[in-house]
Amino acid sequence: MERIVSLYRSRHLAARFVPYLFSTFVRAYVRPHVIGAHNLPAEGPILLASNHVSHADTAVIFTCLPRHVRRRFVAGAAQDYFFRGGPWQLVSRVLFNAIPISRDTKRGQDPLRHAVRALREGHALLLYPEGTRSKNGSLGPFRSGIGRLVSDFPGLPVVPIYVSNTAKVLPKGASFPRPIRVEVRFGEPLMLNAQPKFRATWQIAANDIREAIIQLSDGAALVARPSQAASEPDEKPEVEE
Repeated sequence: MERIVSLYRSRHLAARFVPYLFSTFVRAYVRPHVIGAHNLPAEGPILLASNHVSHADTAVIFTCLPRHVRRRFVAGAAQDYFFRGGPWQLVSRVLFNAIPISRDTKRGQDPLRHAVRALREGHALLLYPEGTRSKNGSLGPFRSGIGRLVSDFPGLPVVPIYVSNTAKVLPKGASFPRPIRVEVRFGEPLMLNAQPKFRATWQIAANDIREAIIQLSDGAALVARPSQAASEPDEKPEVEE
């Protein structure tokens, strides 16, 4: 088993045992049904791409990962939401090795610089390519930033994920989760091509990932195809919000 030495692994004392206790609680509380966990590569960097309907999504996905993937897991999180100091930042760092991704970047600053470094260090990076939580459970257009990461890392396996029922566990605005069973489906790794200098190929890769998640959902997440406006290159980051 490879050992990850990383800037992004939390060094807080609680990180040694709290994630294990937390995942044990989540597993007992929402009794996740997991499909396709064998599709997750045992070693090396992975890009995990999921639909996003609830703050519970990251906790459920983390809990359902095999141990060898949890050991190198990091989650992209909105800097303006989770990295303002206080308990949210501490909890997200300790539990999920959350990394900040700015949605209001200054000119010349790469909004995905932490994501790039995490992948270079061999992490399994979770992103939500819609960029925000869905309001009605449908799968919205994907932003092109995830396609840019594909272009930066040729041969990077992208594992599509479909999570269901988490909106019932923790609806938007709710303060306490409900004990409702959830399901997590991991698809076969996608090996996609995108060109660093051709931004249009980033969106094509993003759309391919979206289509794979729709297939995993058995059509439950199917909505109208991304509009022409949504298909224009847009490198806004994909984060937990």
